[in-house]
Amino acid sequence: MEIRELEIKFEQCVNFKRMDMEGLHHVKSLPYLSVVQSVEGSYDIQIGDGPLYQTGDGGFFVAASQVTQNILHHSNPETHRMHNRWIFLDVVVNRKYRLDMVYRFPTVLPPAEAEEMKKLFDELFSAPDDICRRLSLHYRIIGVLLRAATPIEYSDKDDPLFGVIKYIEKHYRQKISVGELAKSVHLSESGFYLAFQRVFQTSPIAYLNHYRLTLASYLLRETDKTIAQISEEVGFSDQLYFSKMFRRVFLVSPRAYRKSRV
Repeated sequence: MEIRELEIKFEQCVNFKRMDMEGLHHVKSLPYLSVVQSVEGSYDIQIGDGPLYQTGDGGFFVAASQVTQNILHHSNPETHRMHNRWIFLDVVVNRKYRLDMVYRFPTVLPPAEAEEMKKLFDELFSAPDDICRRLSLHYRIIGVLLRAATPIEYSDKDDPLFGVIKYIEKHYRQKISVGELAKSVHLSESGFYLAFQRVFQTSPIAYLNHYRLTLASYLLRETDKTIAQISEEVGFSDQLYFSKMFRRVFLVSPRAYRKSRV
């Protein structure tokens, strides 16, 4: 794909230090592309059903939005401390596609890209209040990611399916059927289901539910809303069903997930 335009819709930087994180285990999913560095200490990281990787001291891992991250923390054996820093990005390509829907990133950055990314992170985290400098650095970070990325090839006939993703992001609070999604892109229900499965490697309803659960996980971490409020806000009318689906993806209940947040 020829990139003609890149727009950062959302960006956030977090710098975190904590003692005695050895063996701390998290399973989570985020609504944004994540770039995470283990400055001191290291991660064991598995993305979705992929292989297990180790970042090592100073290493970086990258996770697309809405994928399940299975993370094990390791403190530095000498200081017993873990220092990590990360950025969240929501980037739109050519006013149409989310960056991590059209590019596949390595789970752990190769050495050359990791070295360059460290320099950019050092500069980024030293100037948190300078918006112009920060945005410039984010675009340079995206450039490093793209050099390590593999394009995901789609044909022209797949293009309408990306409209479905926008439809889901706009209407996820409502009750949505496969028929409605197919109608939104003027395809038959059976033809739409097969096409969606081929392009996104999951069913339309599974994608919708995972999108809802990803938003729910964010709200559990970042807000004090009740589980019932969050369940309704992300489109689940039945709180028990929401809790069942949440446990299936994150391996713990919503309440336990909130208590374990870092």
